[in-house]
Amino acid sequence: MMDLGPRRMTTEARREQLLAFGRRHFAEHGYEAMPMDAIADRAGVSKGLLYHYFGNQRGFYMETVRSVTDEVIAITEPPADQAFDQAFRVMVTRFVGYVQEHGAIYTALVRGGLGSDTEVNALLDRVRTTTMSRILERLGVRRPSALSQIAIYGWVSLIENGCAEWTTVGGASPSQLIDFFISAFEPVLEVLESQQCS
Repeated sequence: MMDLGPRRMTTEARREQLLAFGRRHFAEHGYEAMPMDAIADRAGVSKGLLYHYFGNQRGFYMETVRSVTDEVIAITEPPADQAFDQAFRVMVTRFVGYVQEHGAIYTALVRGGLGSDTEVNALLDRVRTTTMSRILERLGVRRPSALSQIAIYGWVSLIENGCAEWTTVGGASPSQLIDFFISAFEPVLEVLESQQCS
């Protein structure tokens, strides 16, 4: 049991504290493993406090997931003042770093019971489509072909599932993973270039 009980905190600070607990809880136990009162007891707060901030267990669950996907989108924003190759490496490096630090909840979202939820999948897909849009924008591709979009989306899915596998089996350093993902994008660039010329 964690003690998140009474302390003087701002509303936003308390909410963030509860969401941080939510990440740990849902990564370990999933959504349906415990009722709301058991979750509150484990967090060391009243059930009423969780209802106050999130409405119900479903609301707590969805806000926890949203906080993770929002954070991934924010962290992986490519630097605007760098050339594409450098900014692209920064984006991939930050993504791998995030997974390395938050592997439990990441893997639960991508591969666990949480990820089988249609609303959760919509939030995860927002990460994928945001990444795709950022890449296209940085490359100056305004009207990508269907094949170009499929190629980038497939590459994003490779990173997503490759990182999930990495959290499970290990055996590769972050730098090896980053280099692999970057090299795996080269065929995607070829598709983009061929489609732009056609």
